[in-house]
Amino acid sequence: MFGMLLHVTLKTPLEDWISINDWYNSSVTILDIRQDREGYRILVEYKGKEKQFLSSFTRVSKNSYLGTMQVNSKIISILSKYTITQGNILPDSIVWTVIVDGYQELKRLLKEFVDMKIDVKVLKVVKAKTDSIVTARQEQIVKIALEAGFYDFPRRITLTQLAEKLNISSSTLAEILRRAEKNIIEAYFKERGL
Repeated sequence: MFGMLLHVTLKTPLEDWISINDWYNSSVTILDIRQDREGYRILVEYKGKEKQFLSSFTRVSKNSYLGTMQVNSKIISILSKYTITQGNILPDSIVWTVIVDGYQELKRLLKEFVDMKIDVKVLKVVKAKTDSIVTARQEQIVKIALEAGFYDFPRRITLTQLAEKLNISSSTLAEILRRAEKNIIEAYFKERGL
């Protein structure tokens, strides 16, 4: 059972893997981090003009692409242990939103940055609402599915394609979405007294 959930906004420096991809003058958001055998895979949403490295990405709208990248990064290795809702790449830094279970976990997170000699700045700490109808993971996945066009008609991305991008099985993704959708729909009707 969770204690008090905190939404923490952190600012970290840019790393080499970002400058290699020439992402300046575009919008780049890291939506998820997963550890695998080779290191870390990140789910990236890129909004901007088409670039060559996007060939492995799935186009989800006119100038929006979704894809995974393999990276070796001290910052990503630290954040992979926590629930991130997003990481926005700016010209001089990355601004992360991370969900932690109370101030003790926040202290552990910050200590990891200090131990690895990585500059980190806490920009904001907000207590999460405890009466949330979906879990942090469900919220993150439904948001990614919505932005990727899974709920559009016609769909811009299939369940299988989205599962591949999230690095989870199709059945696991379907279960997460169904549970979240059920909770959201129940809350909608309950709010209206139906």
